[in-house]
Amino acid sequence: MELKIIKDRLKNESFVRSVKENLEDWAKGFERSKEDELKTQHWLDTLINNFLKILEDIEDEEELRVILFSKYVELKCFWKQLNTQIQYQNFKSGDADPQLMIQASLITYILIAIEPLIHEKDLVEIQQFLTKPIREILIEDPNGVSITNEPDIMTQQLEQQLSSLYYDKEKLFQTLGTCVPNEIISMIKSMREQVAELKSDMQDSCLLEGPIQFTGKRKIRVIKV
Repeated sequence: MELKIIKDRLKNESFVRSVKENLEDWAKGFERSKEDELKTQHWLDTLINNFLKILEDIEDEEELRVILFSKYVELKCFWKQLNTQIQYQNFKSGDADPQLMIQASLITYILIAIEPLIHEKDLVEIQQFLTKPIREILIEDPNGVSITNEPDIMTQQLEQQLSSLYYDKEKLFQTLGTCVPNEIISMIKSMREQVAELKSDMQDSCLLEGPIQFTGKRKIRVIKV
C-alpha cells in the first residue's frame, strides 16, 4: 500500500466537496455561525493532517497497514462513543448537541474513505471487537474459537436504527407533508412565533365561565382595559 493512495482518499476533490457540503448544510440547518463552520472544518483538517503526518514518517508498507488499521479502530471507537452520547441526549432531552452530530458525521466520511484499504477479514475482527463484551473476547476454547456464537450485534443495531429512521421519515411526511429538515425547522419556528403572538394577544384577556344572557335592546360594549 502506497502513502499516496491513502492521501488521495482523504484529499481528493470528491471527499473535500462532500465534507464542505455537509458542513454548509449543518451550519444552515442548526443556524451556526460561519466561525463555527470554519472551526469545525479546522478540527477535521487537523485530524486528517496529523494522521497523514504520522504516515509520512513510516517507510515500511506493512507498518503503514498496521497504522491504518489502528487509526480505523480509533476513529470507529470515537464514532461509536459520539453516537451513543447523541442517542442518550435525544432520549433525555429530545435534543442532541449539534457539534457532536457534525463530528460524528465527519468521522463517518473518514471511515468510509479508508475502509476499502483494510482487508475484509480485519474489518470483521474490528466489528466483533467493538460489539462483543471484553469478557467474551478473552474467554476462548483451546482451538482459539470464541465459546459464544452470538449474531452480529452491530449489524442488527444498524438495521434497527435504519428501520427507525425510515419509519420516522415516513411519519413526518404523512403528518407534516414533508420530511426535509430545513422545511421542518421552518415550520417549527413559524409555530413558535404563532404561539408567542397568541400568548401576547391573550395576556390581558379574561375568561367568562357559564352561560351569559343579554336582554333588552341596549347595545353592550366590551372594552379591554
